[in-house]
Amino acid sequence: MLEPIAGGGAVFHFYVVFLILSGVAMLVIAGVKSGQRKTRRIWNAIFGAGFTIYGLYLLLFFRGGHYFLFFYAFILPILMIVQFFRDRSAARGRFQATGFQGPPSGFGYGQPPGYGQPSGYGQPSGYGQPSGYGQPSGYDPAFGQPTGYDQPPGDPAQGPGQ
Repeated sequence: MLEPIAGGGAVFHFYVVFLILSGVAMLVIAGVKSGQRKTRRIWNAIFGAGFTIYGLYLLLFFRGGHYFLFFYAFILPILMIVQFFRDRSAARGRFQATGFQGPPSGFGYGQPPGYGQPSGYGQPSGYGQPSGYGQPSGYDPAFGQPTGYDQPPGDPAQGPGQ
């Protein structure tokens, strides 16, 4: 489990970088709430903080001598990441198995009851366009203005700003 090794070399730098990266990954996994049990999130946070702190100690303060090579530092993050994705897919499976029950009570997309226009307000009946206004009868609405009422020939078209 623990192997004391003399400091320095490429193995040391690889180990330090792996400790820090795996610790940060475990802290991120501990921060994600979807589908994990609380105890597993706590263990992820503890191991992630331990790996990160030990890796930073070796990187910043260690000046040589012996250090401990934790083989769990290579195995544990991979196991916890695999377990994280298993828990997450199991939680999605439970959610899909129950089906969509609709929005929770008190949550809706329309207006909640009690809003809108109260009765007695609005345009009363009897109002609107009086008869006798609008296009007179006898004109085919498909053709618009009858002939003889358009622009005289040769006049320039009049429009906004002219």
